[in-house]
Amino acid sequence: MSWLDRTIGFFSPEAEARRTRARVVTDRLRAVNGYDGAGKGRRNTWTRGSDSSANAESRAALPLLRARHRELVRNNPYAASAVRVLTTNIVGTGIRPSALVSDAEEKKPLQRTMLNWCESTAIDYDGRHNLYGLQALAVRTAVESGDAIIVRVTDRDPALKVPLKLRLLEGDYLDHTKNGQMNGGYAVQGVQFNAQHQRVGYWLHTSHPGDALGGFSASKLTPAADVIHLFEMLRPGQVRGVPRGAAAIMRMKNLDDYQDARIEAAKSAACLVGVVVETEGDTDRKGDVLPEKLEPGMFPRLKGGEDVRFNNPPSVSGHGEFVSVEQHAIAIAYGVPFAALTGNLERVNFSSGRMGHLEFTRNVEQYRWASLIPTVCQGVGEWFNQAAMLVGEIKQPVRWEWTPPRREMIDPSREIPPIVDMVRAGLGSLSEQIRSMGFEPEDVFAEIKQERDSLNRDGIIVTTDAGRVSDAGVTQARAPGAAYPEPGDE
Repeated sequence: MSWLDRTIGFFSPEAEARRTRARVVTDRLRAVNGYDGAGKGRRNTWTRGSDSSANAESRAALPLLRARHRELVRNNPYAASAVRVLTTNIVGTGIRPSALVSDAEEKKPLQRTMLNWCESTAIDYDGRHNLYGLQALAVRTAVESGDAIIVRVTDRDPALKVPLKLRLLEGDYLDHTKNGQMNGGYAVQGVQFNAQHQRVGYWLHTSHPGDALGGFSASKLTPAADVIHLFEMLRPGQVRGVPRGAAAIMRMKNLDDYQDARIEAAKSAACLVGVVVETEGDTDRKGDVLPEKLEPGMFPRLKGGEDVRFNNPPSVSGHGEFVSVEQHAIAIAYGVPFAALTGNLERVNFSSGRMGHLEFTRNVEQYRWASLIPTVCQGVGEWFNQAAMLVGEIKQPVRWEWTPPRREMIDPSREIPPIVDMVRAGLGSLSEQIRSMGFEPEDVFAEIKQERDSLNRDGIIVTTDAGRVSDAGVTQARAPGAAYPEPGDE
């Protein structure tokens, strides 16, 4: 504290306190500016960064991001490939439900009821997909457009014993103009909240606002209990999602322009093969009139005294290296491997392929278990329980376990032995490993038991039976129908 502060404090302690508080705030701001990234000099004029909320940033940007990313998916091979790769790896053939019931006899009718419902295309309000197809379409919609909406429709269809249908909508159906205080709470980009900041409804258009034939349609509030909203939450409090490739939009557009320019330059260079210049003494032959537009393979003839000169710009070397660097950046933005994005396996070996596959698998698993399964799969499971109990198909709510499709192995001969060693060492269960392959352990065990009982009954010994043939190929023959040895028996 300076002598001036002490003097002011002697006459006015309140003024001294204000000066002290102001000095503390100033010191904190100066401390922040100790970071280069927080500086305000010439080198930091590039940034438009602000400390606004995720919703404030997407309020104006989302419609443009969504439209531009869809345009790229339609016409840019990298965007189309990235969306396809993410969809096929996250959902694949479908994330399948299984009733978590210990009693096998009790589980069978529950499982049959669920599978009869979810594997029918009648559950789709549009009549096109079963549950697995809707999962894939929902993920594709969320990756491409930012978010996807699933609306519950209770409909007694003769094709369904459980009166539940799912209507999948694009995020465009959410009324983006609904913002601010309303209905005893507030709305954020079409999502209605109460005074306790809880979602209570969604303002949905009756038809797609971008449909030229549908015309303008007003929005009405649909209860949150009847809506599943799928999007990847990147910041706390985020209400709407953004397209997965938002960080690569400019790179993909610039790379498109660059490659188009290279193609046009190559086409122009191939248009004029050469010219024939007549000698000055031959003045009777007329020269060809050069067209305004060149075409491939042209070979014009010029009359004496005429000449054609071309501008030869310096060639741009390193085209392939530049494109490869940009493709890597695009792959990083989407979170997919470079080889999967481009289909270029030129420099991929087992180690590099497996490292990229493992990292990609982590990204896929994170999206599945943080966004897709808790939101869509479990939400649909709760809707199914309510509808099935309504018509008496089940007596009480069932807890459903969701199993993703099996994980493909790069090299089974190298990957299976470590899995076997891990299970034998007690570092994981056999059921866990079977489930990671996309199968139900109970179904696998039942099928193995049925198969081995049949082989034992017929006296057939196969090398896949670990109880009869060792890893070294030594046959441990027994009489047909003989039981396996008990632990401790020699």
